[in-house]
Amino acid sequence: MKIALVRCPCVNLPFPPSVGLAYINAALKKAGHEVSIFDLNIEIFHAADGPDKDKWNVLEAPSLLDFGEEIFHKYNQLFEEFVKRILKTRAAVIGFSIWNTNVSLSLKIAKELKQLEPNIKVVFGGPDCFPEWSGNSSIKNDCVDLVVYGEGEETITEVIDYLQTTGRIGLHPGTLVKKNGSVIDCGCRKPAHDLNTLPFPDFDGFPLGKYMSNEMPIIFNRGCSRKCVYCSLPGTTPVYRCRSAQSIYEELKYQVNKYPQIDMFHDDSPALNSNLKELSRLCDLIIQGGLRIHWSGFASVDKNMDAVLLKRMKEAGCAGLNFGIESGSQKIVDKMRKGFRIEDAENNLRDAHNLGIETVANFIIGFPGEDEEDFQRTLDFILRNKQYISFVGSTASCWIGPYIWMYEHPEEFGITEEQGQANWSCKENNHEIRKMRELKFKALLDSLEIDKSYPQVVGKK
Repeated sequence: MKIALVRCPCVNLPFPPSVGLAYINAALKKAGHEVSIFDLNIEIFHAADGPDKDKWNVLEAPSLLDFGEEIFHKYNQLFEEFVKRILKTRAAVIGFSIWNTNVSLSLKIAKELKQLEPNIKVVFGGPDCFPEWSGNSSIKNDCVDLVVYGEGEETITEVIDYLQTTGRIGLHPGTLVKKNGSVIDCGCRKPAHDLNTLPFPDFDGFPLGKYMSNEMPIIFNRGCSRKCVYCSLPGTTPVYRCRSAQSIYEELKYQVNKYPQIDMFHDDSPALNSNLKELSRLCDLIIQGGLRIHWSGFASVDKNMDAVLLKRMKEAGCAGLNFGIESGSQKIVDKMRKGFRIEDAENNLRDAHNLGIETVANFIIGFPGEDEEDFQRTLDFILRNKQYISFVGSTASCWIGPYIWMYEHPEEFGITEEQGQANWSCKENNHEIRKMRELKFKALLDSLEIDKSYPQVVGKK
């Protein structure tokens, strides 16, 4: 069967291809289907004028949602051309990669496709498709036939095989479907138990020459070994699984041989160091195999990731680590259940920096229970460690939403009023106080001349 996979604007930081779509691409091709890729996010980015390009590089979802509406009208003719190109593939199924910032634009494109070719099946899947995010609202649109949520390789293959055999949309675990005017949640699908058995992500069909760097995403693990109470991952992907070092190494070799222009990999897992034994073994394989690559990714603060291991990582090509530090107050870090001491964070930053590994530090402003003293401890943390921080990434106010432990247990954190994901209150702070702290935090970064623009490629300034 012919299938088209589409990612619409506006997904922020448009330089990397989507590893999620690449995994789906590989799974569908392995099942014998013909797949076409349309990354409209990067295509429209290149067509946009200079000021518009700058608007992609923000982290705030509302700004990107508004920008999506703006560019849809401004570059409407170009969107129309891509609609025609998608239909020209004669795809029977068109799958959209849905993020919270591109769901609205994806619905617009899906509606146009359906109007021109009513018989095609439109499938929404991706990070924002869990039922309590955009899944339940998306499936109610006439232009959407099915929503896939959670890990999609097995689900989408099963959906397509059933459709090809019967001509109908079936009821499959991991999907939301419409039947007799009602929406049916078919329940969560059990995640892939052994990540080593998945086919390597397939980037054929992606416009690799148009991305902002020769960087390719990779996945070391899925789920998270930690259960931070502000994070949605424990609620959406509760089972942690780690790939073997051998599997990761084989993929690195495979992608380098297939795409010689690739010189950098970014691990899109929650934390590349969640299994230090396999990470150390991966470093040994890279060094012993003479594989000359650079890599970076998100990392947990971990006292066991000492200078000896970090030196080995540097020798193996580690160029940057992106730490979720979140607070300089031990009281708040403990409330977040992050599982580290403040001195561990300082040691990781210092040791990595001294070895030539770039560091990104991320912070949450106004976690429930954070008072002025706690906030000052975060500012003091920045002052003490400014020479070891290459970039400060996310500095958003704390928000609370579905699939987050705090959302399910507000009384545990003293949350007294909730009028939206960002507009909630506790005894120590509220929306207005958090906004003031954000301004103070950013002013400190400016005074210290710490780069707070998220780096396009960690490890390559």
